[in-house]
Amino acid sequence: MPSEPLIYTSSGEPIVPFIERHTEEIQEGLLQHGAVLFKGFGIADAPTFERAAKHIDPELKDDYLGTSPRNRVSGHVFSASELPPHFPIMQHCEMSFLPRAPRKLFFWCKIAPETGGETPICDFAAVYDSLDPGIRREFEEKGVTTLRNYSGPGQKGNSVKQLKPWPDMFLTTDKDRVNAICREHELEAHWLPGDALRLINTRPAVKVHPRHGRKVWYNHTQVFHSASAQLEYSHIASHQKTLRSHGLKLFLKLNDLWESASQKPEERAMHVTFGNGEEIPKTYVSHLMDVIWKHLYITPWQAGDMIAIDNDRTAHGRLPYTGSREVNVCWAAE
Repeated sequence: MPSEPLIYTSSGEPIVPFIERHTEEIQEGLLQHGAVLFKGFGIADAPTFERAAKHIDPELKDDYLGTSPRNRVSGHVFSASELPPHFPIMQHCEMSFLPRAPRKLFFWCKIAPETGGETPICDFAAVYDSLDPGIRREFEEKGVTTLRNYSGPGQKGNSVKQLKPWPDMFLTTDKDRVNAICREHELEAHWLPGDALRLINTRPAVKVHPRHGRKVWYNHTQVFHSASAQLEYSHIASHQKTLRSHGLKLFLKLNDLWESASQKPEERAMHVTFGNGEEIPKTYVSHLMDVIWKHLYITPWQAGDMIAIDNDRTAHGRLPYTGSREVNVCWAAE
């Protein structure tokens, strides 16, 4: 069963004074529940959202080495993702493939979508506990290697999963600066023809939570694996029950077949293997995503809502949507 966040519902008090009065409760709620949801506070703009987040964790950062394309809104506030509305964002702990991932995330809904577009959350400590022991042991023994391919300045890839050009992520076109950032974050930078960039790194598959000591599923296998999108859409189609979602499930299955036939694994926009280079079986990923969906907590956004997430334990994602949607994010460093 999904673990529900601690939920506060506004009685008319503005968000910042409310957080100031309940700081200890909120911190304890993050530890015990993994997330705290603020409903009905009517947060109207990015500066108010940023102030609210800073009252929970003052050490907000603006460096981003994740995969979703993001645009800065103001200060430490960014758009949560610029991916097309039909594309699923699988559950993940933010930047789990880095040695120093954010410790907290904050999302704020400025414009709620017509349908869908929720930001589900999932307790990845519960996911770890629920995984098949044999599969879990194999991941713990071997670790996980992730691979990402970024096009060069002004270039575009030919995959529906293509990541943004590397200058858009590193905010520089200076390769020496990029190499330095990669060394700092234990990423192998491989420069390819056409000024393309391939990033590779190997990390443990599991993390011990720094405060309560539970083991947490902490890697991006369910995001980077070639079968992830079609497996995710199988669950989405069952959840949303629309012709559109069933059609996209079929499209992504065909797209994965085409990419498998036309590209080497290391040429795909994203790829993941065990830490020793062995391919991760699709059956393992299917089991993993079944477990994740059993622990998923989904609630609709309302304009002005905010959620704080313990990124050391709680994953997040995005369901496809229709209509306008604007959700912003900020994060606090490890």
